[in-house]
Amino acid sequence: MEFDHESIAKRVVELSGGKEKLNEEMDQKLARVNEKWNQDVGAIGRILRAHLFVEYFITECLIAFNPALGNPDKARLSFAQKLALIEDYSPELQELAGGIRRLNKIRNQLAHKLEAQITDQDRESLLSVKSFRALREQLAKPGTPSDNGMDVLEDFAKHVGSRLSSLADPDSLAKRFQQAFHEFEKRT
Repeated sequence: MEFDHESIAKRVVELSGGKEKLNEEMDQKLARVNEKWNQDVGAIGRILRAHLFVEYFITECLIAFNPALGNPDKARLSFAQKLALIEDYSPELQELAGGIRRLNKIRNQLAHKLEAQITDQDRESLLSVKSFRALREQLAKPGTPSDNGMDVLEDFAKHVGSRLSSLADPDSLAKRFQQAFHEFEKRT
């Protein structure tokens, strides 16, 4: 069936109350679409990079902790499922898990609302991971680390990536962190 597109367009204009009303309606819709399109792509990229970076190292740990697992990509596990499978591996991972979940929440909000933002609550949630906050402050001395939410998010992702990478490599810094956690547990 061949449509008469000119007649259809004319009828759409009539049904819309005239050319001016249709143009006004289309301008409003275009403004809404452009609002979602014209996001801060730098912020979007920073959030997505942090999330993908952490997920890479979560997968690395999943494989290292379960050598007979096979290829986890075939299982099509979600970020949250992968985290659930490794988070009880050590007290350090249990502590990091809350911040990692917050990172996943930030990424999910971006996906569902198309808004790239780090709230004060997000920042504080990431900084509530005490080992991250303490090490971040120590490494910034004599200065203080940035309080910018996006900077905190990226610092957190890098911290988690390095910690997970170490946990996946038994001959690395992870041994020292595990020893420090273990010694501290014995004292308390």
